[in-house]
Amino acid sequence: MLRDLSKFETFLSSLSRVSGLRLEIRDREGRLLLPSAPACADREPAGLEALSARVVEAGRYQGTSIRGSGSASGVPIRCGDRVVGALIATGREVEPEGMEAFLEHTVGLMTENISCHQEVEDITEELSRSFEDLHLYARIGTQIKTLKFSDAMLKALMEEIMDSMRADLAFAELPERRIHNVRVAKPHMSDRITDPDGLVDMLVASIPADAPSLQENYFILNHSEEQAAFRRLYPEPYRFLAVKVVHDAQEYGWLGLFSVNLRKIFRQSELRLLTSMAEQVAAIIANTDLYHDLERFVVNMVKSLVHAIEAKDVYTRGHSERVNLYCMMIAEQLGLAEPERETLHWASILHDIGKIGIPEQILNKPGRLTEGEFQSIQDHPTKGYNILAPIEQLSGALPGILHHHERYDGKGYPHGLKAEEIPLAARIIAVADTFDAITSTRAYRPEKSFQEALEIIQEVSGSQLDPELVKLFTRLVVEDMDTDRERMLHRTGTMG
Repeated sequence: MLRDLSKFETFLSSLSRVSGLRLEIRDREGRLLLPSAPACADREPAGLEALSARVVEAGRYQGTSIRGSGSASGVPIRCGDRVVGALIATGREVEPEGMEAFLEHTVGLMTENISCHQEVEDITEELSRSFEDLHLYARIGTQIKTLKFSDAMLKALMEEIMDSMRADLAFAELPERRIHNVRVAKPHMSDRITDPDGLVDMLVASIPADAPSLQENYFILNHSEEQAAFRRLYPEPYRFLAVKVVHDAQEYGWLGLFSVNLRKIFRQSELRLLTSMAEQVAAIIANTDLYHDLERFVVNMVKSLVHAIEAKDVYTRGHSERVNLYCMMIAEQLGLAEPERETLHWASILHDIGKIGIPEQILNKPGRLTEGEFQSIQDHPTKGYNILAPIEQLSGALPGILHHHERYDGKGYPHGLKAEEIPLAARIIAVADTFDAITSTRAYRPEKSFQEALEIIQEVSGSQLDPELVKLFTRLVVEDMDTDRERMLHRTGTMG
């Protein structure tokens, strides 16, 4: 309270001029901290240091006479229950009761001013912290809503929370997903926490099952000495906060903070922020699980569709998987990015899905097709496109499916695209599809060898097929001719 008295210098000087008293503030040892302008003496009266000491010791009003200066009186200045100094007045004679009331009132005004000032500082600090919390929430909360659940996302989130809340360790504990558990600690804690996993496991295991706060999905401990179960977990006193990661009554684990700084406590705003982050993480995990469930559903649906095609066309059994394998070989050599590889993966497996709508007698006809039958065959890319168009997860594969029978010279179908107008995925599928069709037995002809197939696709390079892709694919096949790949590629496998 006595650290910053300069704000009272003008106040005491004005009060001295009005009252005719010399006013001063002294500390517990009697040292002069703040004198007012002298009102009735040119120099400091003797004995005031001793008077101040008596006021501090007694903790109440004290008065005495000062030779040549009239009377001297003092009252204690308190900070809470502790006396930290004294307000001393010297000058003309005043009744003790009146002087005591005057000095007590003066100290009261000063104390109230300091309290108000401290309250303003506290509010300012709280607002500043609240702004930091809101800024963190705005920065992270908006971001993580758009992300799939990932280790990198969770680690970055916990680092942000640890820094914002001035903790020494932050963690995400996910019992059913232990490979995704996160522990991040400040550098200065590396020697003090040698087993972060063990410490976090013990902290979470020690949370009392009957803690009332668990009804609101959190547990808070601002001093480990308060509970024996936590006191023995770490040699230094610490504070601990954990919030459940829960969504629609499904519990996934905990987000938590650990700190050895006991000069601070976990504030309600920090609890609310961590709770909000835990809710966001839980929602992401739930959505990711739903996404994976949907992804598995799509995979199973694709398998069913491919099997349905092969059930209709006995001569193309295993064709879709072999075309997919060839396409993935080409994609690897081209260095395609993961999203493009994923698109090509689905497009190559499903490129003939439109054949579901073609009668079996046409698909398996051993003789020459009529013009109408051939037109029905040419419609299968468009039919495949229309079948899969409502499935959002497969939207990226649609161009490859629709255009895999376009020709490089522009004489293909369904739209007569040419050269670079044809999507890359469709051009890759065209090479793989043509090669596998030649090396497979069909109703209207027997299979040909790899060498014969390579010669044929080289003949149509630049007219039917992309010449650069033909060169690349030819090199791949030639390089693998001596590794028994021909037998391996014609073995019907199971899609993953």
